[in-house]
Amino acid sequence: MELPSNASSDSRSQGASTRGKEAFASYPSPNPGAMGLAAQGSYPAMNTGWQPTHQATNETADIAAAIWRYRWAVLIPTILGLVAGFLVFVKTPETYQSATRLMFESDRPAVMDTMTGDVVGGVPSIDILRSQLFSDTVLNKTFNDENMRPFRDRFENNANLFAGLANGALEFETDLQGVRGASSIVANMTFEHTDPELCEAAIRAFSASFQQFFADRHKSSRSELMSLISVATDQLQPKLTELEERYREFRTNAPLVWDQNGAAINPHRERQLYLTERRSELFEHLRQKSIELTAIQSIADEAEDPIVGLSIIGQLIGKTFEVPGKAVFNQNVREGDEELAQIKLDQQLVPLMIERHKFAAEFGEQHPTVKALDAELTMMKSELKRLVKEQSERLVELMEQNKVEGVDPAKRAMEAVSVILTASNAEVQLLRQQISEIDAQVNAEKSEAVKLAKFEQDNTALLREIDRNRELINQLEERMARVELTEEEGGLRLTELRAPTRAYRVGPNMLLMLGIGLGAGILLGCGLALLLEKNANTFRDPEEIVTAVGAPILTHVPFFKGRVRHKKGDKSNPFEHLDPHLAVVHAPSSVASESIRSCRTSVLFEMAGIPGGKIIQVTSPLPGNGKSTIAGNLACSIAQSGKRTLIIDCDLRRPQVTDNFAMADQLGLVDVLNGKCEHVDAAHDTPLSTLKMMPSGPIPANPAEALTLPEMSELLDVLREEYDYIILDTPPLLVVTDPSITASMTDGVVMALKVRRKSRRNAKEAASILSNVGAKLLGVVINASDEGSNNDGYKGYGYYRYGRHTNPYYRKTADNGAKAGQRRSPVVVSGRGSAARSARPIAVPPTVTSTTEQERSDM
Repeated sequence: MELPSNASSDSRSQGASTRGKEAFASYPSPNPGAMGLAAQGSYPAMNTGWQPTHQATNETADIAAAIWRYRWAVLIPTILGLVAGFLVFVKTPETYQSATRLMFESDRPAVMDTMTGDVVGGVPSIDILRSQLFSDTVLNKTFNDENMRPFRDRFENNANLFAGLANGALEFETDLQGVRGASSIVANMTFEHTDPELCEAAIRAFSASFQQFFADRHKSSRSELMSLISVATDQLQPKLTELEERYREFRTNAPLVWDQNGAAINPHRERQLYLTERRSELFEHLRQKSIELTAIQSIADEAEDPIVGLSIIGQLIGKTFEVPGKAVFNQNVREGDEELAQIKLDQQLVPLMIERHKFAAEFGEQHPTVKALDAELTMMKSELKRLVKEQSERLVELMEQNKVEGVDPAKRAMEAVSVILTASNAEVQLLRQQISEIDAQVNAEKSEAVKLAKFEQDNTALLREIDRNRELINQLEERMARVELTEEEGGLRLTELRAPTRAYRVGPNMLLMLGIGLGAGILLGCGLALLLEKNANTFRDPEEIVTAVGAPILTHVPFFKGRVRHKKGDKSNPFEHLDPHLAVVHAPSSVASESIRSCRTSVLFEMAGIPGGKIIQVTSPLPGNGKSTIAGNLACSIAQSGKRTLIIDCDLRRPQVTDNFAMADQLGLVDVLNGKCEHVDAAHDTPLSTLKMMPSGPIPANPAEALTLPEMSELLDVLREEYDYIILDTPPLLVVTDPSITASMTDGVVMALKVRRKSRRNAKEAASILSNVGAKLLGVVINASDEGSNNDGYKGYGYYRYGRHTNPYYRKTADNGAKAGQRRSPVVVSGRGSAARSARPIAVPPTVTSTTEQERSDM
């Protein structure tokens, strides 16, 4: 077998690419509508990389359609629910009911208590009335009533057993729910039981006992309650008076101070807090002065010029120092020293003055502490002024005695710096001394404050006791007022508006039981139908298939199995050895044949858009989808259009196409791959002159490996040069890997699919496999689309809906005969000749034409 060179392959690809859609636009179409869409480029499969434009927004199946589809699953539980409801009705014992009507009236109008916000007076809420009805007092009265005497033995003379029955059988409701604070309400009381006599007796006993209960409450002794309240008030009042006297005596003798609001104050604790705050201020001042002293000492030690150092120190402490002459210094030293001493004196007296003003603001100018502080301030000012004056005079005297003419300014600056250091150091020491003194005072005040803590506790306890007794007295007085109001206006009265009725039958209700059973059955059936719909995992309409596989639907092929006509006398049928499922040769006018021709049109247009597109693979997700039948019919249909066509059975496991063309004993694909023969020897003639068939040959032990041989791709390259179209029938995609191997060698893939249960997942997986190997899925052929049992609710479309339009139609003419029922021969259109036709003619032997004409005349 000679293989074409690369140059020939390239030229073939270029020639095929020049054909395109324009060269194929004149191809005849049995389906003008679909062809028109394809010519405009709007047909989905004509667009490269096409994906479904309509994405399903809700994959959940339509509920109504699912219920109708599985109506048997809804009908069975519905019938069972009706039967169950009827059985419950039959088994349920009859129940009876007796009722009475009561009215509750209150003499007190409903008013709002301004102090508590509660509604006072009126009829209590229904919840309170119901709790009173089921109280032990009312239940015991009911059980001991004369009406219940015949039934006491049934309850073993035990009121608790009757109470358990009454809790479920007795109903107590008002006509208006949520009534609170009304002056009167009406309530209905019913008793339901299987014994009618017990119903009547129980409702009479409950009515009488409830009326007696309110009558007893109305006659209760309110005077006793008022007496108890009066006694309690009389006992609390003297105690409150005694407590108030004790508190006045306590305030007189306790070493505490009371402010304007009457709150007790511990003076030593207040003094402790003040001293603590003062200590914090002095400590902060000490920290600042210590830093300043350290800086002055550092400047004095490092400065080379005393005058410059003095200037820097002056800037640091915020003062300006000058070194005057001898005369000036002698004149101003006395005044300057007295003024400085006076400033220091005022600084020392500031804390004491602040303390004095604070005590005066709290306790007044006449407080002993304020007076003592004033006397202390006056004496300290007098003594300090005297000391300052004497010190200044002595300092001037000493300077006059030791004056020296022509003192050096630098020396004066050094002396000034030394004086500043001495003064700063003295000030720091003074602050430390003051802090130590304040610490001692804080400790002393703290000890004194602890001693007065007991008096503070006693004060708090006495005040709490007085407030508690005063509150109790107020509550008792309020309760007394309420009791007096109740006695003046009366209480709650109960009146029986309607006497207890005779027991009447209330159940069971047949319509109610049947309705409940019917509703439960319908709900259960609908749930079962939806569950079956969810587990079906099948397709319901063509749009779901397009969305799942990402390719269009080429056609819907109805189920077909033709009747093979055998030889009769001189007449022969060249197709009698072909499989009956090849509809395009056995019944060319059938609906199945029209569907195949529609598929052929779509496939050829798809292949025209692929450069060099000639090889078409036909496969399916699983066995039983009819892919071999589709492949055989498609090959015959393309051959009938005048194209040189070759069908190869690449199913080396179950070669069905080989059996369909009755070539099981002929040389085939396996023989070519093994080199036993040339491809021309393995391509056998068929009854169609333009169709060749290459069977599978002997079944190999390694079918998958055989298709991966280089000889396989080389064989397809050779066949491209000899045929217009090559059809490959391959095994199912989800069963073996053979179709995945050949898919990479083909130009397009046609997937045959039979819609049935679980087909959705299989179709998606098959399309994914083709996408992974880079194959182009031309479309899907829905096979056996008219089998309702297999389609499981699929609503497709196809030519079988218009089958009557595909039957031959003849008019009565002079050539065909005028008599009705006379056999007429149809006219075969063969064109004007080979020279005038642009496409290859359909090469059909005369015997084939005569046989086809005979079939059409028989129909």
